[in-house]
Amino acid sequence: TVAAVPASSARPSGAAGLLVDELAVRGIVRTEGAYVAMVAGPSKQTFTVRAGTKLFDGTVRAITADAVVITQQVTDPLSLQKQREVRKPLRVQEEGK
Repeated sequence: TVAAVPASSARPSGAAGLLVDELAVRGIVRTEGAYVAMVAGPSKQTFTVRAGTKLFDGTVRAITADAVVITQQVTDPLSLQKQREVRKPLRVQEEGK
């Protein structure tokens, strides 16, 4: 299991208040030699994140041309792993749709 979902008022504002499981990648651009991703949460508000950006239950580890890689904190006391890597792909629309 991962961190319990706190009340929305307990979360910080911005990308720091997003849970990894509720994050969706909306776009990825390359700027100044590094990738930057636009991500959205359940409220559909969009935030810009870079490698190293802190989220509520994880940290953006890397951004590639087609995905955002996040290190998520695991809070299950029975789990041997304290972190897991989550890959959130950029959803490219299929041609013809």
